[in-house]
Amino acid sequence: MYKAFYSLAHTPFSKEIKAKDMFESCAHRELLARLNYLKDNRGIGLVVGEAGLGKTSTLRAFVAGLNPSLFRIVYFALSTVTVNDFYRGLAYQLGLEPHFRKVDVFKQIQEAIQNQYYDKKSGAGNHPG
Repeated sequence: MYKAFYSLAHTPFSKEIKAKDMFESCAHRELLARLNYLKDNRGIGLVVGEAGLGKTSTLRAFVAGLNPSLFRIVYFALSTVTVNDFYRGLAYQLGLEPHFRKVDVFKQIQEAIQNQYYDKKSGAGNHPG
């Protein structure tokens, strides 16, 4: 109904919209810039905001711009989990069999991420011990 009324060819705000076709608002560009800063500095960040502001869309656009041979994308959909549940889920996503204790799982994750970074950077897995 609204597509005909507004003479739209496609459903706006569809989850299937390609990153290149997304509307680049000021907030979208700002979040992309911040995500790129985190990427360039090997940082970690948290994206929060009201529903419908474009968090997921902007993250999809950011991921679409990453080189898959250099970056591993991990999607963790659950938002109401304990810290230990989060660590264990992340460990599974990284291909690990998580240890029992939270501190041990955290160390596993750190080592896995560091190893993947050096493996992809060197191309051969030559990383500090």
